Amino acid sequence: MNYAQVRARWALLFGNFVIGTGVLAPAGLINELSSAFSVDVPKAGSLIGFGAAVLCIEAPLLAFLTNRVDRRILLTAALLLYVVGHLLSAFAPTFGVLLAVRLAMVGGAAIFTPQAASAIALFIAPEHRAGSVAFIFLGWSVALAVGVPLVSLFGAHFGWSATYLALAGASALATIAVFATVPGGLMTPPLSVAAWKAVFGNRKVQLLLVVTCVFLAGQFTEYPFVAAHLKSEANASASMIAILFAVYGFAGVVGSTIAAAAIDRLGGPRTTRVSLVFVMVGLLIWSLSGASVLLAGVALAIWGSGSGPAIAAQQARLIAADPTAASATVALNTSLLYAGQAIGTALGGWTLATGHSNWSGVLAVTLIAVALFASVISERRFSA
Repeated sequence: MNYAQVRARWALLFGNFVIGTGVLAPAGLINELSSAFSVDVPKAGSLIGFGAAVLCIEAPLLAFLTNRVDRRILLTAALLLYVVGHLLSAFAPTFGVLLAVRLAMVGGAAIFTPQAASAIALFIAPEHRAGSVAFIFLGWSVALAVGVPLVSLFGAHFGWSATYLALAGASALATIAVFATVPGGLMTPPLSVAAWKAVFGNRKVQLLLVVTCVFLAGQFTEYPFVAAHLKSEANASASMIAILFAVYGFAGVVGSTIAAAAIDRLGGPRTTRVSLVFVMVGLLIWSLSGASVLLAGVALAIWGSGSGPAIAAQQARLIAADPTAASATVALNTSLLYAGQAIGTALGGWTLATGHSNWSGVLAVTLIAVALFASVISERRFSA
């Protein structure tokens, strides 16, 4: 791998970091946004829920519509949309305007992450491709470990508007880096109709996609409202909230690193099963943490350590289930990740809005249990 390729890998990793931080930023800013726009926490959380719903639709659709666009131009345009979106968000006069801008700008996220993976496969040698794809996806893990905590801390000290300006600046740096390092003239082969038919006709793949969606729904019943819970129930300071977000994120990085080393030996199904158990236990402790910051920290560490590996293991299982339709299953899995986020955020917001916040933990654990059951069924029935 030459120096130019190494630079491009780092630029794409940074791009994913910016994209991931932007997608999840409202979770870190939820208290500030709720106060600034005089809206309740569930409505502030809808920035994540509605954004995820749009991403669910746009991820496969834009993959199809932009198939003939040069990858460097496409990835640069996606990040440029993020720059404009964050700049407009910083000066949004009402919550409605902020939400409208959010729904427009997430198109950049729908394009960048999956197309960065497809682009890197076009200019990296085959023996380095799998590692390069895994490398640039670390950007999302770093977003959870570093980006969201920084957003939470920055927002508490400098305000939500300044935070969006900072995100615009980071997005601008990523835009320049990607344009300067990714080679021009990269074109991907189209997703064939046969590949899509193979996916929709494969029951094993369908069940695995259900696992992905339900698993994410369980997590996002709680995740968007973590900061609000810590402030209202545990009276945690802004610094402590940022630290606990970092605990969750770094646990995910550690868990993903361990899983990556062990998945070849354990296999995808067992890795998914173990990871989901960690998530379920973490969410159970989180739901019982109440006013205890220490217990909340333990819960977030256990929960985070299972979240990252479960997503990676699911993707590995889908590719193994039908290697010939891998491009289609990757697109659909990305779509259902966002669908799960939207469903979970809506469920969590509903429990808060109706005064049944204690139910959110029950819903979260139940959904993870359902995902675990479906995962076991897929393993036994289809050996995947």
